[in-house]
Amino acid sequence: MEQQRTRGVARWRRPLALVSAVLTGLLAGGMLLIQVVLVPFWRATPPAEFRQWFTAHAERIRELMIPLGAGAGVSSAASAVIHLVGRRQQGPSSLAAAVATGGVLAITLTVNEPANHRFTDGSLSDAETRDLLRTWVRWHQVRVVLGLAAAVAAAAALGERNRER
Repeated sequence: MEQQRTRGVARWRRPLALVSAVLTGLLAGGMLLIQVVLVPFWRATPPAEFRQWFTAHAERIRELMIPLGAGAGVSSAASAVIHLVGRRQQGPSSLAAAVATGGVLAITLTVNEPANHRFTDGSLSDAETRDLLRTWVRWHQVRVVLGLAAAVAAAAALGERNRER
């Protein structure tokens, strides 16, 4: 019975590792795109125009990034659990991917999403917008680093699985 359960769990290792690597990579890429393309544009735009632009486009960005973040979080956590429960060699890489992705999600939920809502609620002055954008960017840079670390760790765990076959 124990052997059947172990085989059942083992069958999910590779697909979860692959999904985790793909989704963490896409999430990191999306955040990097925001950092490289949108952040310089936002900083160069006068605060009132930035708020107007953000109000018009934030929902589109959310519609892409929220499912990517949720999918990356679930798949990397599931991959880590399966590898740690199975006491697999690649458990540390899977765990690192899950922890880094969890960091991205925690920052998003506690810092960036609340700021996004403030940018669009019409209550900010120009000075408050500049200050909040500086804070948003600082924390976004942390998210980018964590996202890239998650993608590298998830890819490393996937590579380790290939070597074990």
